[in-house]
Order: sequence, then C-alpha cells, then structure tokens
Amino acid sequence: MGRFDGKVALVTGGASGIGAATLRRLASEGAAVVCADIDDERGETFAAELRESGAAASFVHCDVGELSQVEAAVARAVEEHGGLDIMHNNAAWSGGGWVADIPPEDWDRSIRIMLTAVFYGCRSAIPAMLERGGGSIVNTASIEAFGGEMLASPYTTAKAGVVNFTRNVAIEYGRKGIRANSICPGIVDTPMFDVMATFSKRTRKEMAELHAIGRVIRPEEIASVVAFLCSEDASAITGAALVVDGGLTASLNLGGHDPLID
Repeated sequence: MGRFDGKVALVTGGASGIGAATLRRLASEGAAVVCADIDDERGETFAAELRESGAAASFVHCDVGELSQVEAAVARAVEEHGGLDIMHNNAAWSGGGWVADIPPEDWDRSIRIMLTAVFYGCRSAIPAMLERGGGSIVNTASIEAFGGEMLASPYTTAKAGVVNFTRNVAIEYGRKGIRANSICPGIVDTPMFDVMATFSKRTRKEMAELHAIGRVIRPEEIASVVAFLCSEDASAITGAALVVDGGLTASLNLGGHDPLID
C-alpha cells in the first residue's frame, strides 16, 4: 500500500527538475500522475518511462500562461484517471536585468508564467478537488520570495506573490477540505540552476558552499517535501511557506567565517 494509492496528481513543469522528481516520487507511492509541460518530446518520454515502471502516467502539453490549456490539463486528469487530488504548480520562466532595462514583455511573461499561472492552476484544480471532497495544492515559490536579488526582480516579485496567494487559497478553502502550501527552495540542481550560473558572479562551487550543508539541493529532496505536504502526515499544515534551502538563509555570515576552519 502506498500513501497515494487511489490519488491523482498533476504537476506543471513536470518534464524535468523538481517537477519530474515530484512525479516520480508520487507515482512510486501509488498516485496516478499527469505531467504537464511545453516540452512535448521530453514530457512524452518521461511519462512513458513512468508507465514502464508500472505507474499510471500521462503527458499533456500545457502552456501554463494560457488558462484554457491549464483547464484542459485538469480535465485530462479527471477524464483519464477519475479526478484530481494533488496539484503542484511548479512551472517557471524568468527574465531579468537592471529594473530600468528589463523589456516589458519579459516582465509580463515572467509574472504570467510564475504567478498568474499559479492562479490559473488553483482556479482550475479547485473545482475538481471539491468534487473529491478535498485535496492538496503545492505551489513552488523560492527563498527569494523573502528578499531581493540583484538583476532578478521579475523572479523575486513573482515568488513573493506566490507565497501570499497560497495563503489566500488556504484560508478560503481550508474548511472545504483543500490544503494549500508553498515550498521555498534554495539552489536546486535543475536546469534553472544552469541558467543562474550563467549570470552569477559566483562559481557553481561557491554557490554550493553558501548552503550550510555544503552543497546544492537535489530535486529528489524537494520532491520528498512535496510528497509530505500532500500526505495525511501534513493534515494540519496549510497556508505555510516551507523553506527547504539546506541552511542557505540560516546565516548572514557578515563576519566571513568558515565553519570548516573557524
């Protein structure tokens, strides 16, 4: 028996990184899963791999910035697997640069994909969850929801919005059986980390060493937190913004001490 036997999960941005790790984890514990992504080739291949391992899995093309496509993804989950119990809004894209230089179209796309799309995901998933008597929503935010970051204002703004929007979902639907939480990762070894590394003044090694655990986080470690939040073990947790950052924000380290030497 798995924790998610009989449950149906939909993950956006599910073809790689945190999304793929989450789908793999939920499927391994019995959930039927739907991978939603704009990368058709990778998504179809990944869903096929899950099916080969014995999971009930499918892929649906989904541009999360289009409400109709998010609604279609939820409908696919309901039609193919009988309902929807878990929604992980995880897709991301971000522009950046000095505030006065950011192209308006990059700002708009960033907010649409990382914030408006979370609204679309919740708006689409909630009716299906209510039909099942409740469910669990997890929205991917970031530790950058709690602080600024040079040249990353679209990202930090969107992620801050995700945290508070998630709280609204929690308080509006908690008495109807739906829990909603956001996760706030540190630096995770995903394609997004590769993008970050291209404009960071720190090396990948230096960025890893900023974490108290001395390394960046594995996608599977984030997936385990998502699985926990979606399980009955987290039945009293809703409206939370759970930091999963390997100790990255635990210390300002203004004194510049090295814990391995000092």
